[in-house]
Amino acid sequence: MFYIIHVLAGAAIAKFFPNILLIIILGLISRFLIDAIPHRDSLIDRDSFKKFYKVKITKKAVLFESIEALINLLIIFYIWIYFKNLLMLFAIFISLLPDIIKIGYLTRLKDNEFFKKYMLFHSRIQKDVSWSLGILIQLIVAIILIKILF
Repeated sequence: MFYIIHVLAGAAIAKFFPNILLIIILGLISRFLIDAIPHRDSLIDRDSFKKFYKVKITKKAVLFESIEALINLLIIFYIWIYFKNLLMLFAIFISLLPDIIKIGYLTRLKDNEFFKKYMLFHSRIQKDVSWSLGILIQLIVAIILIKILF
């Protein structure tokens, strides 16, 4: 899912469960449950990654990820201004942590057996659909989360 889905889910979790331990548990559980919903969010060929554990990093993919990250930083800033709740920022961080960890693929960590298993697990739970259906699904999920949050 696009980062915004996880940002909104993390903020919603903190709004209704303002407890650090619950935020960690629910944030990680929701993260993987949400990722299991069929969607499309990346220019990376997930099928190739699942088979060969190789990612072809293109300029287009880096630009796409950078723009998405910048937009989400602005959304996180807005959530901070609106709610002024540090637990929400923590919950958002927890909900994004599985994506942040994936940066390790660009380092020697990529060869670590535990890291490799995590990356393959995270990739396997995600099911790609067409861009139009994937964006529609994410739009519906985002609207639901916005309604819950605000």
